[in-house]
This record gives sequence, structure tokens and C-alpha cells, in this order.
Amino acid sequence: MKTNNTAALGTAPVGPLLLKLSVPAMAGMFMMSLYNVVDAFFVGRGVGALGIASVFVSFPATLVIMAVSQTFGVGGASVIARALGAERHDEASAALGTIMTSGLFCALAMTAALMIFTRPLLTMLGATHEIIESSLVYAGIIFLGTPAFFMMMVFNNLVRGEGNTRLSMLSMAISSGVNIALDPLFIFVFKWGLAGAAWATVIAQVCALAWLLHYYFGGKSAVAVKPQCLRRISPPLLARVLSVGASAFVRQVGIAVSWTVLNRIFADTGGAIGVAASGLVQRLLSLIIMPVLGMGHGLLPLVGYNYGAKNYRRVLRGMSLANIASSAVCFACAVLLLIFPREMLGIFSDDRALLASGVTGMVCVAAGISFAGTQTMISTYYQGIGSARLAFFLSMLRPLLLHPPLALTLSAFFGMNGAWASFTAADILAFAISWAIYTRGKRELAQRELAA
Repeated sequence: MKTNNTAALGTAPVGPLLLKLSVPAMAGMFMMSLYNVVDAFFVGRGVGALGIASVFVSFPATLVIMAVSQTFGVGGASVIARALGAERHDEASAALGTIMTSGLFCALAMTAALMIFTRPLLTMLGATHEIIESSLVYAGIIFLGTPAFFMMMVFNNLVRGEGNTRLSMLSMAISSGVNIALDPLFIFVFKWGLAGAAWATVIAQVCALAWLLHYYFGGKSAVAVKPQCLRRISPPLLARVLSVGASAFVRQVGIAVSWTVLNRIFADTGGAIGVAASGLVQRLLSLIIMPVLGMGHGLLPLVGYNYGAKNYRRVLRGMSLANIASSAVCFACAVLLLIFPREMLGIFSDDRALLASGVTGMVCVAAGISFAGTQTMISTYYQGIGSARLAFFLSMLRPLLLHPPLALTLSAFFGMNGAWASFTAADILAFAISWAIYTRGKRELAQRELAA
């Protein structure tokens, strides 16, 4: 099984292969975003609008955890995929062991820091006096589960790096299914409120991690888990993993920074209801963005393997198809957001103030989302070929260099409406810059193909 999965990256027709790799990854990422949305639904209906705000205010911290885990996972997937493409199997095993051991140490350190500084962190993220205590209840449990969440995200990326996107999808299905099943039980039957929602999430992540560990330590992976590699961290391999994974780190941290900036803006202009509206819109946005990221996860092993094998024609073909498909998905979803904003938000709450603010946000977000697909694929392309500097720049372009300054500037003149408009402006500018960079890179790769 593992030989066929890996060999197909260099031999199977590109279109069907990209579909095979992307659909499970997209489904897995959709499930991941879905259970966040389902969390919001049960909290909104079981606790209320302030409960929604209490959950969302800590989300930037969760994004930082995800950012660090994806540094190891995305960087590791790229390193391992290129090693497999070049048939350097010992190097792939050494990289896997380094990622597992160093990643676990990092997860434990982050857990300790988050548990110690929970209250000042939530205050910094925009928790108002109305929700600070309830936010502490929810975040304290979520932070306790950091090691399981961290390693689950690492392994999900690694299995995609060897072309086994189906397993990644199944792990996310397990996590999503367990969370969705436990949410109503803990919130409505046991009456645990926000604590119930948090425990449902942590238990779901532990179940998914157990599934992935069984895959690796059961000998089913394309990369052998060697005890000697687990006991020794390779600094050169770790440096390569982190340099490539830094782009994924910056992207997620940038999203966290954007969330934090927006939380503070909405808390200042709309209080807890403003924070809840911002959170709901961005959770719905994640239903679009996360599957597009999943398409990128399917593209990455195809790009990495064929770039390592110097099969540049397949790299360019994969990029062309991924750009078209991701743009089509984003455009179709944007139309739905524009047509049914109130109906979508009304699923979570009947609060009139929340709906009024959220509808404006949905329209602004939808106006720019059509440009997000191509920008994501281009960033993934540079991760896959190991171009750490460009991948790093493109990953921080929208979330760090463009969106926060635009949000602060526009909100200073137009309040909450300006903050929402910053989504559209950031998406359009990020697309224009990314496309200009990729056009030049595509020409260079085409020239290599002709010279080969």
C-alpha cells in the first residue's frame, strides 16, 4: 500500500491524482472547521450570545498552537515528500523521528506557558468584563489538551506528505464525529455549559491522535518509525523542517494576529456582542478557507515529490489545475454568502444586535474571498519546492503585512464597517502580489523543463 501511494505521485495522471489527494484533505479540513461551527451552534443555543463570545475570544491562542504544530507538520511533509521522491528513505525516517520528538517537547512547553498565563492572555485577546470568567473556564480546559491537539495536527500533515490523504481525512472525521456527538450530551444533558463544549473538543482530539499513532507505530506508514531516530534529534533536518514550515507558521500566526486585532476592535466598538458577531462570521468563513487549505495539502506532496524528481511538467500542470479549482470553490461559496447572510447567521442565534453586525461582515468577507484560493495555492507551491523565503513572505503577506494594518486604519475612519471592509482589501492586494511573483516563478520552472 505504501509503495503504491508514493509511486503514484510521480506516475499517475495529474488531474485524477490531484483530485484523489485533495478531496480527502478537503473533506478532513471541512470536518475540522465544521465541528468548530457546530461548537458555536450548541454553545449559542445552550449558553447564549455571551457564550459564543467566550469561546471565540480564545481562538487566536488556538491558532497559535496550530501555527507551531504546522511548522513541524507542513515543513516535515515537504522534507519527507522530497526525500521519498529522491528515494532517500533513511533521511525520511530520520526526519520523522526528529519531528516527533522535538514536536512533543514543544507541545509540552506551550501547554505550561498557556496554563500559567491564561488570564492575562485572554484579557489581551479582548475578553471584556462580561465574559472573562466564562472564557477562563473554556480556555483552561482547551489549553490542557494542547499536546493532543498539537501532535494530531503534526501527524495529519505528515501523512498527507507521503500521499495518504485518506487517512488524514479519516482522522479528522473521527475528531469531528466525536466532538459533534459529545457536544449536545455534555451541554444539554449533563448541563456542563462551556466546560462541556471544551471537554468534547479535547476528547475528540485525543481520539484522532490515537488513530494516527496506531498508523505510525503499527508499521503502516511509507516512512519507517525507527527507535534510534526517535531518541536523537537531527539539528540539520530540524532546521530544514522549520525553515520550510515557517511559512505555515507565519500564515497561522498572521490569522491569529488578525483575529486579535479584530477582537479588540469589535470589543471596543460593539462589546461582547461585537466579538460574537466577528467570531461567527469568521467561523463560517473557515468553512470555505479550511477546505481550500485542504486542497493545498493535497497539492503539496504532488509538488514536492515531482520537484524532487525533477519532473517539472507535472508540477506546473498540478498548479494550473489547483488554481482553477480553488478559485471556482471560493467563488461559488462567496455567492452563497452574499445571497444568504442572515439565514446562515440565524442558525446560531436570534439576537438582533448580533445579526445586524454579522450580516454586514458576511457581505464584506464574501466580496474578497474569491481571490483567496489562488493565493493559497501559490503559497503552497513555494512550500512544496522548498523555497523557504518566498513561502515565508507569501504566507505572512495577507495575514500579517496587509490585513492588520488595513483593519486598524479603516476601522479608525469607519468603525466596524471599516474593519469588515479590510477583509476585501487584504484579499485583493494579496492576490495581485502573489500572482505577480508566481508568474515569474512559473517561467523559470518552464525553462528548467525545456533544458532537462
